[in-house]
Amino acid sequence: MDDDAYTKFEVNFKVKRNMRIGELAEKSGLAASAIRYYERQGLLPAPLRADNGYRHYPSSAVERLRLIRLSQKLGFTLEVIRGLFSETGECSYTQTFAEVNVRLEEVERLQATLAEQHQNLLDLRALLSHRIETGETLPCTSSQAQ
Repeated sequence: MDDDAYTKFEVNFKVKRNMRIGELAEKSGLAASAIRYYERQGLLPAPLRADNGYRHYPSSAVERLRLIRLSQKLGFTLEVIRGLFSETGECSYTQTFAEVNVRLEEVERLQATLAEQHQNLLDLRALLSHRIETGETLPCTSSQAQ
């Protein structure tokens, strides 16, 4: 038979394999100690253990860790983040939506507080600048010395 009689094809299989904690740390950009901490906090499901005791994490753990870190950067507490995952480990869109609204309200309150502080600092700077230019003294105590 000649080679032209055969159809050549290539098959690529992506096999999901488990990875040890060092590989997960490298892929996620987190220290192994942080991964173990998230696991103890219930944010990352307990991994399978080999006979030698090594942890073996599924490839989905990388994305889960990225989601946890993003949530932390957005200001969510670990307790809130834990509540975002359903019993199956999937992210609950309804719960996430509700928590995003709560966090937005918190951020808006913080912004209002910071805007007020900013204005107060600008006012104080202007007063101090005026006092420095004119040589006027500014008492630094709340009560007069007797």
